Amino acid sequence: MKFFDTHAHCDDKRFELEYEGGTNGVISDCLNDNVSYIINIGTNLENSRASIQLAERYENVYAACGIHPSDVFYENADKAIEKIEELLKHPKAVALGEIGLDYHYEDIPQDLQMIYFEKQMRLAERLQIPVIIHDRDAHGDCLDMIKKFPTVSGVFHSFSGSAEMALELVKLGWYISFSGTVTFKNAKKPKEACTAVPSDRLLIETDAPYLAPTPHRGELNRSSYVQLTAEEIARLRGVSLEEIGRLTEENAKRLFRIK
Repeated sequence: MKFFDTHAHCDDKRFELEYEGGTNGVISDCLNDNVSYIINIGTNLENSRASIQLAERYENVYAACGIHPSDVFYENADKAIEKIEELLKHPKAVALGEIGLDYHYEDIPQDLQMIYFEKQMRLAERLQIPVIIHDRDAHGDCLDMIKKFPTVSGVFHSFSGSAEMALELVKLGWYISFSGTVTFKNAKKPKEACTAVPSDRLLIETDAPYLAPTPHRGELNRSSYVQLTAEEIARLRGVSLEEIGRLTEENAKRLFRIK
């Protein structure tokens, strides 16, 4: 079986430092193992460009380009987002992201995060491209923002909200993706949410090199570990692993318009 990892950062410096063969090594190993496709995620202008370059080198790797809430310090927001728009013209750029809000740390001004979030949502509205949302400790504000853009849809990645929030997002046309956190012993909310999401809106991811699933928690994560997330979701939903693999790949191809 092979699985679609909808969210990874394969160009992260940790792979160059800690994985034999670095970025190219981990991508090749995972695609030769149990991974069918990878979407490599940009968080700023620099690694969004790198994401495009990776997608050019690997047939089954696609790119997302965007400015993460932790990277909202460009001198001119409009010019930075114009450059993201140029990157999104590439045929292997399938999503705008990751974008959103992160209230976990107090050193990133929330008002600045909101400016970038709204400007990028306006770009997604104009381009009609799927969006990848980063939502950390900001559920209410993220929900309020997407409601301003009813024609925009996409995915809330590494979902940490409640089952009720997940269902509300689904009603608004969004997909929900689960990472290795769903395998953590005390991850009550993700476990409940992953059983509530309808089959046609469910996605899986690694967020590699972060959030490695049990039993690799705390280690360097990689795309091949997405199977462990799929196994836990299959157990929680009472279906086969093959079913989770099949439907999550179908959902990812539909959302990201991959033929």
